[in-house]
Amino acid sequence: TQITKTLLEMSSLQQVARNERIQLAPMVEEIFTDLAPLAEKRSITLEAEGDAALTGSDALIYRLLFNLTENAVKYNRPGGSVRVELAQGQEKCIIRVSDTGCGIPEKYQQSIFQPFFRVDKSRSREYGGAGLGVSLVWEIADLHGGSVWVEESSDKGTTIAVELPTQQSTKP
Repeated sequence: TQITKTLLEMSSLQQVARNERIQLAPMVEEIFTDLAPLAEKRSITLEAEGDAALTGSDALIYRLLFNLTENAVKYNRPGGSVRVELAQGQEKCIIRVSDTGCGIPEKYQQSIFQPFFRVDKSRSREYGGAGLGVSLVWEIADLHGGSVWVEESSDKGTTIAVELPTQQSTKP
């Protein structure tokens, strides 16, 4: 059911209006509140820094931030931390979600954006999900004219970066 729901969500992304003005810091705080039970259960500290604003779909940008932050909590070490940094530029904003987990091997850093891909298949049952969260992040970033990539990853943690334009193109 979850896979079907997510696939339907992904297939209808093009129809979503992307004309809302979004302030990201309050959205990150809302996501931290939503993820607090999971973070507390795993003794993960949630930290936010900076702010940025852009025009886009409030619901989709929320989903993008939520998926990245939830993964950073799920795949972290007990007692670790998750940091969301927001930086505003003239034409683009940068979002960085960093964790203190075990990292993503370099050979998989491009593959994580593919639907159903999992770095560690043995953890699929333990963490649930459909294996579509990060591919949905990629789709949402792309739909907004942005991009997402693994900025840094080692055995000390991972940073995923998202660059989004502050204004949506007027092209159809």
